[in-house]
Amino acid sequence: MQKRKTDQVTVSDLPFMDLVTSTKAAGNGGSSEKKDGEEASKVPDMVSPIRVQRKKLLILDLNGLLADINQDDRNSHLSHGKVRGKLVFKRPYCDDFLRFCISNFELGIWSSRLKANTDAVVDILMKDLKQHLLFCWDSSKCTATGHYTVENKNKPLVLKELNKLWNKEEPDLPRQQGGPHTAIFPYSYSYKNDKDDSLGPGGDLRLYLENLATADDVQRYVEDHPFGQLQITERNPNWKLYAQILDGRVP
Repeated sequence: MQKRKTDQVTVSDLPFMDLVTSTKAAGNGGSSEKKDGEEASKVPDMVSPIRVQRKKLLILDLNGLLADINQDDRNSHLSHGKVRGKLVFKRPYCDDFLRFCISNFELGIWSSRLKANTDAVVDILMKDLKQHLLFCWDSSKCTATGHYTVENKNKPLVLKELNKLWNKEEPDLPRQQGGPHTAIFPYSYSYKNDKDDSLGPGGDLRLYLENLATADDVQRYVEDHPFGQLQITERNPNWKLYAQILDGRVP
């Protein structure tokens, strides 16, 4: 989703990752065996970090990226928790992926869910790893549009305006001013895909982030290596709706 600049706004119902160069130096980490996504009883050592001069800020969404959150009670026995009547199915290799992200990036979470629900999902997915988050944003940081999503006419369409990162809403965030090509939109995860390995060692998303962690220029790398869903443009069949949002019009 665009709003004046292509990098400044994302539609909340797309799995979302924002990538920004940080000014903090990379830290040291321990080692870890490959995991299958099941939670360990203790927080394991971090994955050995990739050698980089400075870490980049990585912002992750929850639903569709780290988990599939739905109301499919027929398979509740496969879920890892429940929040407000919705089941949380953790994505395979989620634990290992989060350790990788914490070791190699400055990590934040941004969800369009209410704070109580966001915190509950983070507790299920991250447990003690959440102490390593720089921040955890919820719907209070999103912008209401007055419209509803194309996929669900009962779900409000809100925006994640990335310029809030640059406006010092969180003064301790390590970041530089953003520009085009600082976000990617992976395809949404479904728990029914039992062969999904995107987050695991050798998985497509994991490999993408490994390469990006060492890239000298984030924007150039993202521009030269498109990943996942493309940006919404005038060619999108629902462009009329998005054009209204661009113009600031409400129903």
